[in-house]
Amino acid sequence: MHEHFVIIDGEIVWYGSMNFLSRAKDDDNLIRLKSKDAAQELMEMTFG
Repeated sequence: MHEHFVIIDGEIVWYGSMNFLSRAKDDDNLIRLKSKDAAQELMEMTFG
């Protein structure tokens, strides 16, 4: 399963297996968080 995420305004995180630019699949999942800490951690893990 591939993991995808979107960070909006440095605190809203959409995270899951759904590809945001294509059709949804039956086994896709997605969660929305409002957390500056989670957003920052994902940015650091991805970009250093």
